[in-house]
Amino acid sequence: MKADKSFGKTTNWLLRGLGFNERQLVWPLLSRRPLAIRTYLERTGVWPSAICFIESGVVSSLETGDLREPIEVGVVGREGMIGLSVIANLIPQRDSLVQVGGEGLFADVGAFQECVRSSISLRAYLFRYIQAQTVQISLAASAAARATIQQRLARKLLMYHDRTGIDTLPLTHETISLMLGVRRASVTHAIHNLEATGHVHAQRGLITIRDRQGLEEYCGRFYGVAEARYAVIMGDPPRAASLHSV
Repeated sequence: MKADKSFGKTTNWLLRGLGFNERQLVWPLLSRRPLAIRTYLERTGVWPSAICFIESGVVSSLETGDLREPIEVGVVGREGMIGLSVIANLIPQRDSLVQVGGEGLFADVGAFQECVRSSISLRAYLFRYIQAQTVQISLAASAAARATIQQRLARKLLMYHDRTGIDTLPLTHETISLMLGVRRASVTHAIHNLEATGHVHAQRGLITIRDRQGLEEYCGRFYGVAEARYAVIMGDPPRAASLHSV
Protein backbone atom coordinates (compact mmCIF):
# COMPACT_ATOMS: atom_id res chain seq x y z
CA MET A 1 0.00 0.00 0.00
CA LYS A 2 1.45 3.39 -0.97
CA ALA A 3 1.10 6.32 1.38
CA ASP A 4 -1.20 9.08 0.05
CA LYS A 5 1.11 11.88 -1.13
CA SER A 6 -1.24 14.53 0.24
CA PHE A 7 -0.26 13.36 3.69
CA GLY A 8 3.45 12.85 3.09
CA LYS A 9 5.42 9.64 3.30
CA THR A 10 5.35 7.31 6.25
CA THR A 11 6.67 3.85 6.97
CA ASN A 12 4.34 3.41 9.95
CA TRP A 13 1.96 0.55 9.31
CA LEU A 14 -0.86 1.92 11.46
CA LEU A 15 -0.87 5.28 9.71
CA ARG A 16 -0.74 3.66 6.30
CA GLY A 17 -3.74 1.51 7.21
CA LEU A 18 -5.95 4.45 8.18
CA GLY A 19 -8.81 5.46 5.93
CA PHE A 20 -8.75 8.84 4.16
CA ASN A 21 -10.97 10.60 6.71
CA GLU A 22 -9.00 9.28 9.67
CA ARG A 23 -5.71 10.30 8.08
CA GLN A 24 -7.09 13.82 7.59
CA LEU A 25 -7.73 14.00 11.32
CA VAL A 26 -4.45 12.55 12.55
CA TRP A 27 -1.79 13.63 10.06
CA PRO A 28 -1.85 17.42 10.80
CA LEU A 29 -1.08 16.67 14.46
CA LEU A 30 2.14 14.79 13.76
CA SER A 31 5.70 16.05 13.93
CA ARG A 32 8.81 13.99 13.21
CA ARG A 33 11.42 13.62 15.94
CA PRO A 34 14.41 11.37 16.53
CA LEU A 35 14.15 8.39 18.87
CA ALA A 36 17.39 8.37 20.81
CA ILE A 37 18.52 5.00 22.13
CA ARG A 38 17.90 4.36 25.86
CA THR A 39 15.32 7.14 26.16
CA TYR A 40 11.85 6.55 27.60
CA LEU A 41 8.70 7.37 25.67
CA GLU A 42 6.48 6.32 28.59
CA ARG A 43 6.99 5.72 32.29
CA THR A 44 4.82 3.64 34.59
CA GLY A 45 2.34 5.79 36.51
CA VAL A 46 3.21 9.01 34.66
CA TRP A 47 0.78 10.77 32.32
CA PRO A 48 2.54 11.18 28.94
CA SER A 49 2.73 14.44 27.03
CA ALA A 50 2.72 12.80 23.59
CA ILE A 51 1.89 9.65 21.68
CA CYS A 52 4.26 8.30 19.04
CA PHE A 53 3.85 6.37 15.80
CA ILE A 54 7.17 4.59 15.24
CA GLU A 55 8.80 5.27 11.86
CA SER A 56 12.07 3.44 12.47
CA GLY A 57 13.81 1.82 15.41
CA VAL A 58 12.48 -0.49 18.11
CA VAL A 59 10.84 0.29 21.44
CA SER A 60 10.60 -2.19 24.31
CA SER A 61 7.55 -2.43 26.53
CA LEU A 62 9.00 -3.13 29.99
CA GLU A 63 7.32 -4.62 33.03
CA THR A 64 8.74 -3.47 36.38
CA GLY A 65 5.93 -4.45 38.74
CA ASP A 66 7.89 -6.95 40.84
CA LEU A 67 10.49 -4.25 41.68
CA ARG A 68 13.31 -6.36 40.26
CA GLU A 69 15.14 -5.80 36.99
CA PRO A 70 12.70 -4.78 34.21
CA ILE A 71 11.85 -7.38 31.58
CA GLU A 72 10.72 -6.86 28.01
CA VAL A 73 7.13 -8.04 27.53
CA GLY A 74 6.43 -6.43 24.17
CA VAL A 75 8.13 -4.91 21.13
CA VAL A 76 6.90 -2.00 19.03
CA GLY A 77 8.33 -0.85 15.71
CA ARG A 78 6.96 0.46 12.45
CA GLU A 79 3.87 -1.70 12.84
CA GLY A 80 2.62 0.26 15.82
CA MET A 81 2.54 3.15 18.24
CA ILE A 82 3.35 4.13 21.80
CA GLY A 83 0.58 5.66 23.91
CA LEU A 84 -2.30 3.22 23.71
CA SER A 85 -3.42 3.85 27.29
CA VAL A 86 -4.45 7.43 26.55
CA ILE A 87 -7.09 6.19 24.13
CA ALA A 88 -9.02 5.08 27.21
CA ASN A 89 -7.76 8.07 29.25
CA LEU A 90 -5.62 5.78 31.41
CA ILE A 91 -2.14 6.30 32.85
CA PRO A 92 0.54 3.98 31.39
CA GLN A 93 1.29 0.89 33.44
CA ARG A 94 4.52 -0.07 31.64
CA ASP A 95 7.72 1.67 30.63
CA SER A 96 8.48 2.18 26.94
CA LEU A 97 12.22 2.31 26.26
CA VAL A 98 13.95 2.91 22.91
CA GLN A 99 16.26 -0.07 22.27
CA VAL A 100 17.18 0.68 18.65
CA GLY A 101 17.32 4.34 17.69
CA GLY A 102 15.26 5.77 14.86
CA GLU A 103 12.47 8.27 14.26
CA GLY A 104 8.88 8.71 15.32
CA LEU A 105 5.86 10.82 14.45
CA PHE A 106 4.64 12.48 17.64
CA ALA A 107 1.31 14.09 18.53
CA ASP A 108 0.19 15.98 21.61
CA VAL A 109 -1.86 13.70 23.85
CA GLY A 110 -4.78 16.09 24.27
CA ALA A 111 -5.08 16.78 20.56
CA PHE A 112 -4.86 13.08 19.73
CA GLN A 113 -7.51 12.20 22.32
CA GLU A 114 -9.83 14.77 20.73
CA CYS A 115 -9.36 13.07 17.35
CA VAL A 116 -10.17 9.68 18.84
CA ARG A 117 -13.30 11.06 20.54
CA SER A 118 -14.49 12.65 17.31
CA SER A 119 -14.13 9.56 15.10
CA ILE A 120 -15.83 6.24 15.82
CA SER A 121 -13.94 4.59 12.97
CA LEU A 122 -10.53 5.78 14.25
CA ARG A 123 -11.40 4.57 17.72
CA ALA A 124 -12.44 1.15 16.40
CA TYR A 125 -9.23 0.89 14.35
CA LEU A 126 -7.02 1.66 17.36
CA PHE A 127 -8.94 -0.82 19.52
CA ARG A 128 -8.01 -3.47 16.95
CA TYR A 129 -4.37 -2.55 17.41
CA ILE A 130 -4.77 -2.85 21.19
CA GLN A 131 -6.00 -6.40 20.63
CA ALA A 132 -3.00 -7.14 18.39
CA GLN A 133 -0.63 -5.91 21.11
CA THR A 134 -2.41 -8.02 23.72
CA VAL A 135 -1.88 -11.07 21.52
CA GLN A 136 1.84 -10.35 21.27
CA ILE A 137 2.20 -10.00 25.05
CA SER A 138 0.22 -13.20 25.65
CA LEU A 139 2.43 -15.16 23.28
CA ALA A 140 5.56 -13.67 24.87
CA ALA A 141 4.36 -15.10 28.18
CA SER A 142 3.86 -18.49 26.52
CA ALA A 143 7.37 -18.42 25.05
CA ALA A 144 8.87 -17.41 28.39
CA ALA A 145 7.28 -20.44 30.02
CA ARG A 146 7.81 -23.07 27.31
CA ALA A 147 10.68 -22.12 24.99
CA THR A 148 14.38 -22.60 25.60
CA ILE A 149 16.55 -19.52 26.09
CA GLN A 150 18.00 -20.04 22.60
CA GLN A 151 14.52 -20.18 21.06
CA ARG A 152 13.47 -17.07 22.95
CA LEU A 153 16.57 -15.26 21.72
CA ALA A 154 15.92 -16.38 18.14
CA ARG A 155 12.31 -15.18 18.46
CA LYS A 156 13.39 -11.75 19.70
CA LEU A 157 15.98 -11.39 16.94
CA LEU A 158 13.32 -12.14 14.35
CA MET A 159 10.94 -9.63 15.89
CA TYR A 160 13.63 -6.93 15.89
CA HIS A 161 14.57 -7.85 12.32
CA ASP A 162 10.93 -7.50 11.24
CA ARG A 163 10.78 -4.00 12.68
CA THR A 164 14.13 -2.65 11.50
CA GLY A 165 14.65 -4.39 8.17
CA ILE A 166 18.39 -4.59 8.85
CA ASP A 167 20.43 -7.79 9.18
CA THR A 168 22.95 -6.38 11.67
CA LEU A 169 21.18 -5.41 14.87
CA PRO A 170 22.81 -3.08 17.44
CA LEU A 171 22.15 -5.28 20.47
CA THR A 172 24.46 -5.59 23.46
CA HIS A 173 24.49 -8.45 25.95
CA GLU A 174 22.92 -6.03 28.44
CA THR A 175 20.03 -5.31 26.07
CA ILE A 176 19.46 -8.99 25.33
CA SER A 177 19.55 -9.80 29.06
CA LEU A 178 16.77 -7.23 29.51
CA MET A 179 14.84 -8.67 26.56
CA LEU A 180 14.91 -12.20 27.92
CA GLY A 181 15.06 -11.62 31.68
CA VAL A 182 18.11 -13.86 32.11
CA ARG A 183 21.71 -13.41 33.28
CA ARG A 184 24.40 -12.26 30.87
CA ALA A 185 26.14 -15.63 31.15
CA SER A 186 22.99 -17.28 29.80
CA VAL A 187 22.88 -14.71 26.98
CA THR A 188 26.47 -15.49 26.02
CA HIS A 189 25.74 -19.21 25.96
CA ALA A 190 22.61 -18.74 23.84
CA ILE A 191 24.41 -16.53 21.33
CA HIS A 192 27.28 -19.02 21.02
CA ASN A 193 24.78 -21.81 20.33
CA LEU A 194 23.08 -19.82 17.56
CA GLU A 195 26.49 -18.95 16.12
CA ALA A 196 27.50 -22.61 16.12
CA THR A 197 24.49 -23.47 13.93
CA GLY A 198 25.31 -20.63 11.51
CA HIS A 199 22.13 -18.70 12.20
CA VAL A 200 23.86 -15.56 13.49
CA HIS A 201 27.24 -13.91 13.86
CA ALA A 202 28.02 -11.87 16.96
CA GLN A 203 30.60 -9.19 17.59
CA ARG A 204 30.84 -6.49 20.23
CA GLY A 205 27.45 -4.74 20.43
CA LEU A 206 26.20 -6.25 17.17
CA ILE A 207 24.38 -9.40 16.09
CA THR A 208 24.11 -10.21 12.38
CA ILE A 209 21.35 -12.51 11.17
CA ARG A 210 22.86 -14.89 8.61
CA ASP A 211 20.06 -17.39 8.18
CA ARG A 212 16.61 -15.95 8.84
CA GLN A 213 14.77 -19.00 7.54
CA GLY A 214 16.86 -21.19 9.83
CA LEU A 215 15.98 -18.98 12.80
CA GLU A 216 12.29 -19.27 11.99
CA GLU A 217 12.53 -23.05 11.76
CA TYR A 218 14.49 -23.14 15.01
CA CYS A 219 11.78 -21.13 16.80
CA GLY A 220 8.97 -23.36 15.59
CA ARG A 221 5.58 -22.18 16.83
CA PHE A 222 7.15 -19.64 19.19
CA TYR A 223 7.52 -17.25 16.25
CA GLY A 224 4.92 -16.48 13.61
CA VAL A 225 1.69 -16.89 15.56
CA ALA A 226 1.54 -13.29 16.77
CA GLU A 227 2.50 -12.11 13.28
CA ALA A 228 -0.27 -14.18 11.67
CA ARG A 229 -2.82 -12.93 14.19
CA TYR A 230 -1.74 -9.35 13.52
CA ALA A 231 -2.59 -10.03 9.88
CA VAL A 232 -6.05 -11.26 10.85
CA ILE A 233 -6.72 -8.32 13.19
CA MET A 234 -5.12 -5.46 11.25
CA GLY A 235 -5.11 -6.73 7.69
CA ASP A 236 -1.37 -7.17 7.06
CA PRO A 237 1.47 -8.71 9.07
CA PRO A 238 4.33 -6.56 10.43
CA ARG A 239 6.90 -8.51 8.42
CA ALA A 240 10.14 -6.96 7.23
CA ALA A 241 9.30 -7.16 3.52
CA SER A 242 6.07 -5.25 4.07
CA LEU A 243 7.66 -2.61 6.26
CA HIS A 244 10.45 -1.78 3.84
CA SER A 245 8.24 -0.08 1.24
CA VAL A 246 6.83 3.41 1.47
